[in-house]
Amino acid sequence: MSIQYFIDLYEKNAMTEATLEEMEHFAFSANDDELFILAQLYAALGLASKAVDVVEPLLEKYPNETNLKTFLADLYLDLAEDEKVLDLLSSNEEQTDVNLLMLEADMYITQGLFEVAEEKIKKALALEPQNNLIKLAYAEFYHHIGEFEAALNLYLDLVDFGLSNEINVYERLATCYSHIGEFEKAVEQFDLSEKFFGDLTTDQLFNKGFLAFTLKQYETARKVFEKLKEVDPTYDSIYPLLSKMAFNEKDYEKTLEWVKEGISYNEYNPELFFLKASALEGLQLIEEARDAYYEALNLDPDDITSALRSNAICFQLEDYEEVIANINHYEESGLTDERFTWDLALANLKLEEYDEAAQYFEQAYPLFKKDVDFLYDYSQFLVEEGLREKAASTLNQLLSIEPTHAEARELLDNLM
Repeated sequence: MSIQYFIDLYEKNAMTEATLEEMEHFAFSANDDELFILAQLYAALGLASKAVDVVEPLLEKYPNETNLKTFLADLYLDLAEDEKVLDLLSSNEEQTDVNLLMLEADMYITQGLFEVAEEKIKKALALEPQNNLIKLAYAEFYHHIGEFEAALNLYLDLVDFGLSNEINVYERLATCYSHIGEFEKAVEQFDLSEKFFGDLTTDQLFNKGFLAFTLKQYETARKVFEKLKEVDPTYDSIYPLLSKMAFNEKDYEKTLEWVKEGISYNEYNPELFFLKASALEGLQLIEEARDAYYEALNLDPDDITSALRSNAICFQLEDYEEVIANINHYEESGLTDERFTWDLALANLKLEEYDEAAQYFEQAYPLFKKDVDFLYDYSQFLVEEGLREKAASTLNQLLSIEPTHAEARELLDNLM
């Protein structure tokens, strides 16, 4: 039995429990080179602890063998034995071995000690300034800590290296450009990634589509999202964006189609229910729209826009009691908005609860004294209360803001 026997079994994916026992017996008579290969086989099989048992004695025998050190350090990392990694790497006192320096950097990155990690990378790069793998690791380091401009400068110098070594630098460039607000360049990098490295992953497709959406390149965004949908229809983040694009084009039926499909994959996304409500409003199906806004609020109790829109629909339906009940419920749940005071004033006015209306109008006035619609509502209330002089003053205030307000002008003329 030779070491080649075990290599052949591994390559044929034919390793068994019996084979592992044979490997243990073989280790007793194996030479050092064969032991190192055995350790590599153990590591490849995910048996890091067995690999460590083989490598540790070898390193004691060959303490200056860098390959053994780096291999053992990787095994310790796999076993989450960070202290052993640091102890092992600290023996690299002169710090002249690039591989060990890079392992140290990885170790410090996992511990969040980024300044120390960067020092190790810098030392490695100083030793081998033309080593593109170190430059790539440096770029990845900056990318990891969110220093995207610094990462970008390094990645740009590595494009040719990436192409010749089948390393997709374009995807990283796209990420960096998007983080610094260069969205058009980011989209271009995704195009280059697709050109040289084939189909984008689902996440890359989403990011490309989202960037196009942000740039208002809606046709591009739609095509990318629909391609993503073909690859993975359960990627539910696309449906709110597809719905928004249809809604912006006033295609409310299509909006509802996208919403329905999105909800089939994620029934807990409040944005989809908000878009459903908005589309139903566009179709003048206001009662259904109100119910959809309520569904959005059930999923996101802090959704103030849905709260205000549902109140507006209640006013259209002349359901003033529900306006008041809604606001009481929202405020009990911790949701507040200045507009609630105005809505309470108007709802109480419609219900002829004049004392309550007066109280809320007084509270709302400092908040909305420059809002033409509020001033008109307030003026109507003052007229009904017989406060003609105050009503005239409020109407004059309104007309100073919007002189062409015909209803306010007519109401003021009637007071004269």
